Amino acid sequence: MTDQEEVAEVSDTNDELINAIADLRSTIDSKMDSATSAVESTLDRIDEAKSLIDRIKDNIAYILGLPATIGGAFGFLWDSGNDQAQLEYQVTQLESAVAELKSENDLLGGGGKNFSLDLAGAPAGSLIPILVGAGLILILAGLFIYQAKRKRR
Repeated sequence: MTDQEEVAEVSDTNDELINAIADLRSTIDSKMDSATSAVESTLDRIDEAKSLIDRIKDNIAYILGLPATIGGAFGFLWDSGNDQAQLEYQVTQLESAVAELKSENDLLGGGGKNFSLDLAGAPAGSLIPILVGAGLILILAGLFIYQAKRKRR
């Protein structure tokens, strides 16, 4: 073999090595890109799951907080431990006064029949519980809509 043949052979081997290295680089780059996109996709899914869990926790806390909010206005009557005897006496007086007004069918006072626990005998009949129920549903729906809008901000 001559020097020129050896140089040509080494040159061909170098070209093959350079091509192999270029192919290896392109393969590594494509694998890195696909791995990066898979990791980003997984991280996005994890973020979505965390967001969903946070929304669920907020809604649970919101729903569980409603009875405390509504009952809080009346809960003070039963929560005071120091004044329990005085409070029980006042509650007993209140119950007797309500029973007296109830027997007279005059819970709102004024002498006229303006409220009745027997809804068939009330001035508006059974329309009152329907309106009260619809009002409560509208209030709860408004609270849920407000909560959803507050979470979007």
